[in-house]
Amino acid sequence: MLLVDKREEFAQDNSSSEAERRRGLRIPQKRPIKVFEPTLSRYFGGATADISATGLRIELPAATPLRNGKMVSVHVGLNDMGSALANRRQMIPARIVWIDRSNAAADGRVMAGVEFLATISAQMDAA
Repeated sequence: MLLVDKREEFAQDNSSSEAERRRGLRIPQKRPIKVFEPTLSRYFGGATADISATGLRIELPAATPLRNGKMVSVHVGLNDMGSALANRRQMIPARIVWIDRSNAAADGRVMAGVEFLATISAQMDAA
């Protein structure tokens, strides 16, 4: 039942602010990230815009082939320079929850929200 509630929560109109959709504390923080898209076996570089215990708001190149519901793995860099390589064992499994492409033409970037899969399974175990 909780998973259905989460889907309804994230299915709200993208025009509403993310603060209304995410329940946990959100901390603005810009860190380098690497996103691994398993069906293409490719990495895409980007940055976090904010972080929370349940997920991230990230910024990626506009050409990144992601869509809602897509499963990815995310590696968050430890400092402004990031890590040299993303080790698959250190990556966090996540699901793309929303994508905002409204500014893609202007700045060549898209914003996306990802939810950590460990959070989803922990919530299902708690229910």
